[in-house]
Amino acid sequence: MSKIRILAIPSDQHGVGKFRILDPYEYLAENHSDDLHVDISFNVENNDDAFLNYDVVVLHSFIHQLPHEDNIKRINWLKSKGIKVIMDIDDMWAVDQRHPMYEQIKATKLPEKKVQMLRLVDYVTCTTEYFANVIKERLGLTKN
Repeated sequence: MSKIRILAIPSDQHGVGKFRILDPYEYLAENHSDDLHVDISFNVENNDDAFLNYDVVVLHSFIHQLPHEDNIKRINWLKSKGIKVIMDIDDMWAVDQRHPMYEQIKATKLPEKKVQMLRLVDYVTCTTEYFANVIKERLGLTKN
């Protein structure tokens, strides 16, 4: 059996990206190297060749540091090539007016963009079973 080739894309090196993508995928690479090959990239080029050697792409917030539409196009392209896409989410995509960034989040339509990505990817990972059930219920997802 050949190794599963994973491209992990953390959103940063210090916060969520470190604890949700960087550390777990470094652990997998170090402890399951017979089964997995893991590459980690903080800034993936927006060209098809950058992805052709992978079976799985894992992201937290984005694949490319480009507009949302470019990330949607990339997810659709990956899926068309049979490359599985996993999105990690650590907290609720929608916030209310008590959140300090509420106006900015509302203005940029971040919740709608997150929901679009969550519905499009093949699998979603999250922080807790409770949150997984909230995601499934709110988005009408029945699997993955």
